[in-house]
Amino acid sequence: MMNRNQKARKNHSSMERTLTDQFGMNADIIVVGGGLAGGLIALRLNAVHPQKKVLLLEQGQRLGGNHTWNFFGPEKETLWFEELITKTWDALDVRFPSSERTIECRIHSLRPESFHETLMKRLGRNVRLECAVVEISDCHVKTSTGEVLRAPLVIDASGISPEHTTHKTFAGAPCGWMKFIGFDLKLKKPHGLQRPIWVDATVPQMDGHRYFTCQPWDESRVFVQEQFLSSTPDLNHARISRSILAYAERAGWEVESIEREETGCRPMPMHSLSFDKTPKVLEVSGEDFEDESPIAISSRFGWFHSSTTQSLPDAVRLAEFISSLEQLRTGPARADLRDYRKNWIEQQTFYRRLNRLIYRAVEPSLRYQIMERFYGLRDDVISRYFAGMSDRADRPKIMGAKPFVRPGRATKNWADDSATTPSAETAKLPAEI
Repeated sequence: MMNRNQKARKNHSSMERTLTDQFGMNADIIVVGGGLAGGLIALRLNAVHPQKKVLLLEQGQRLGGNHTWNFFGPEKETLWFEELITKTWDALDVRFPSSERTIECRIHSLRPESFHETLMKRLGRNVRLECAVVEISDCHVKTSTGEVLRAPLVIDASGISPEHTTHKTFAGAPCGWMKFIGFDLKLKKPHGLQRPIWVDATVPQMDGHRYFTCQPWDESRVFVQEQFLSSTPDLNHARISRSILAYAERAGWEVESIEREETGCRPMPMHSLSFDKTPKVLEVSGEDFEDESPIAISSRFGWFHSSTTQSLPDAVRLAEFISSLEQLRTGPARADLRDYRKNWIEQQTFYRRLNRLIYRAVEPSLRYQIMERFYGLRDDVISRYFAGMSDRADRPKIMGAKPFVRPGRATKNWADDSATTPSAETAKLPAEI
């Protein structure tokens, strides 16, 4: 006797064979969304399974959009995405009002232009730009032109769009915000930086924790960002633009031109995944073989470091995991992915607790104190944190970086994971820019 799932699995496989026989498949794998997650998984699948056709669909004109990504990890030469890396440094500087230090840890940076050019070179005709998808299932997608494309494995890697966020929440759950505006500056004279300034918080604090970052690309080009750990997603573009140029002037840099602008606002969720209102991809129960949805792997579905907001480490590991599966079909891949996600959820539960500490346990103007104490930890603890791989020995050290917390209605229950809405005090915090 077959149980319900076994019967559904058989029917699902029969349906796949029927589609293959009757209609044929346009590809072995279809990836919807040519951002970081979609681009990396398409690149990895193409390398590991060169005999399979991987079709990458992107609604925009370029792959990767307009983003700079950073990755803390091993030697560049040991990474399968080495050709995407624009710049690597072996250390970074952090600056706070009462401390400065250099942290010894390797950091790689990926630029949008190299991301697009490399993927177009590797995937060629299997990339479709300006291809909007209006319908998606476990075995087909339908484009805005009415074309239907089929494959045994369909992956939804579409990114976060404005409708997925509100003023205080992401996917219906409370969160804080890491937001920034950055300029690629071309300078008239060399800037003199030997490595990135990862945090420069020696500036007046506003809108929560405010700081600058500087990543030098060559001797006269540097990417300068003004960032905030804020209770709201609002960005005052005019003020921050002036502030970035004023920062460059204080550093003694004479700006020749602004070559590129990058803006970001990323959610920092504060509650465990069980409280999220995100789609069923966040569940970790057994596979439902009657589910006709694709597998979902992007930041839109929660696949990012909850505390740093970086999605590159998870995108890399997901690409490695899915490309190693024996069955590259949507149903079995979804079951394997849910098992994989169990350990990931446990890690993210800790990072979300850290977010509650940052946003609920201290006054916004004192958030920098948490970060200053965190950057006083050992280099290896900091490196594992940014890689999203903090071990159990790291966690008490990271949580121990909190400043003195005064008891009160807004702060005494910051460690409680049972609330589903921001506290009244937090909800009243105004934007300061």
